[in-house]
Amino acid sequence: MNKILYWSPFTSKVATIKSVINSVDAVNKYLNEKYRAIIIDAVNEWNDYKEELSQKNIELIHLNKNSKFNFFKKDGFIKSRIAYLYIFFKCLIPLHNQLKIKKPKYLIIHLITSLPLILFIFQNYETKLILRVSGLPKMTFFRKIIWKLSSNKIYKITCPTEDTYKDLSRFPYLKDKLIILKDPIIKSTEIQKTKIKKVKISEDLEKIISNNDFFLSIGRFTKQKNFIFYLKCIPEILKLNKNLFFLFIGQGEDKNIFFKTAKKLNILNRILVIQNTNNVHYFMKKSKCLVLTSLWEDPGFVLVEAGYNNCQVVSSNCPNGPKEIISNDGGYLFESNNPKSLITTVKSFLKDTEKNKRSKKIALKKRIKGFTIFHHSLVLKRILN
Repeated sequence: MNKILYWSPFTSKVATIKSVINSVDAVNKYLNEKYRAIIIDAVNEWNDYKEELSQKNIELIHLNKNSKFNFFKKDGFIKSRIAYLYIFFKCLIPLHNQLKIKKPKYLIIHLITSLPLILFIFQNYETKLILRVSGLPKMTFFRKIIWKLSSNKIYKITCPTEDTYKDLSRFPYLKDKLIILKDPIIKSTEIQKTKIKKVKISEDLEKIISNNDFFLSIGRFTKQKNFIFYLKCIPEILKLNKNLFFLFIGQGEDKNIFFKTAKKLNILNRILVIQNTNNVHYFMKKSKCLVLTSLWEDPGFVLVEAGYNNCQVVSSNCPNGPKEIISNDGGYLFESNNPKSLITTVKSFLKDTEKNKRSKKIALKKRIKGFTIFHHSLVLKRILN
């Protein structure tokens, strides 16, 4: 049995975690005659997912079982960078030993990729290295150097969107290694089970979302998601429909700024916030639309989930994903970070005919078929063979 190890250490709950779990699940479910996928737990970051992984029969390899990683804060730019360095030096030797002694057939790397890339630069392993791009990569000077030096050791580089594929094709040393592999976001059987689960929210919140129209936004309170920009547009949106509420699901370092801005704009009574949920589908089904205001995505997990749930989408045309998924017929795109464009687009959505809205839902649902775990396994099979 050929072993595939997944390296994806994380410092906060990001969409890549779900992508990794679903990718491993896809291998073990559809390619199990030849391959066995295992997740590397670098510093106990996977502790909160043990129950889910156990249910899916996904194995963990612990590099540092006695790590204190989960006992210190990792939010914010400086703390997260300290956490990255901790992971790097804590896992340097254990990861090398795992590759040198156990000799897995493939190592698929997602997050904090600098460590395995540097190891492959200075060491020769029998393992084939697959760099799986998660999110639009900023080609900083350091990243360009590391990728160039390690390019002859990289077997394949997978891109989640066509736009990212085109972006990275600009670099001659990467071009021949690139292939599009869409994220395995949709697992129908799992979503159907999740949908029927009861959501734990307050009675007041349940009453509001059950009896009023609301716009839904999901993501961490960070610069990327651009929620502060969105808040500043809400007073104008309320002029189009004064009865709207705005539900946000997420948490993050910009949360205090978020609430201060909402208070300053005098819209706190229209803002609803839930820190996290295991059932976004429940809220998508009830919402008037999903509003995505991100400055960048790749591809935008919530867009795919919204399409599956027949939820209308209003999204920025940021790189790299929303334009590709939504296009001109699957939702309503506005110019990224442009207040006038967002308000005009929301106005168009609110005034649009039910027939046109329905046709956009159908187009979006057709487009997300490429994001199922089965489709992911088919492409992955071609890469591994």
